[in-house]
Amino acid sequence: MSSRIAAPLAVLATVLTVGGAFAQPPGTLAPATQISPQSVVRYWLEPAPAPPAGIVERGKWLFRQKGCFLCHGPEGQGGIPNRNYIKDVIPRLALAEQMKLFEPEDVSAILEQLKRGVRLDSLTDSPPVPRFNVVLAQYHSIQDVIRKGNPAAKKDLKKPTPPLNMPRWDRELSEADVDAIIAYLLSAVGPI
Repeated sequence: MSSRIAAPLAVLATVLTVGGAFAQPPGTLAPATQISPQSVVRYWLEPAPAPPAGIVERGKWLFRQKGCFLCHGPEGQGGIPNRNYIKDVIPRLALAEQMKLFEPEDVSAILEQLKRGVRLDSLTDSPPVPRFNVVLAQYHSIQDVIRKGNPAAKKDLKKPTPPLNMPRWDRELSEADVDAIIAYLLSAVGPI
């Protein structure tokens, strides 16, 4: 079994043991007492959204189908333990904050552009939000982490490497797929 599959399956076992929550019917979370391996598999293998589903729905499906929830938790809420990781747990994916989109209307403006299929790079002459150059730089940084991966920093250099690391997805996800995941997380994970 490859480490790319073994590590998420180990996380799955941990999540099931400590009582994480996964969807029973599509779009709903099950109480921890109702979690079963079958409910996790149903969550993971939920069918792709039918056309004309939008970018947010596609991003939600990709987040599940690619197994992102195994490390990042349902809807990117984080909190999954990662031994010897500098932050102890996988943090929530608060992309709006990472992209410096602190106002709901700014998040909506960027989401609207992504939903319309507009490449954010093409908006430099007519920015949809204040400080767009900062937003765009952060957007590119997030794209790079998804495409190229990111190793988890060790808390104690003498101890083993944290078991959960962000894998590289550049061979499996198109640019449109990456934007769909970003759009989903912008819509799913609200500000702190």
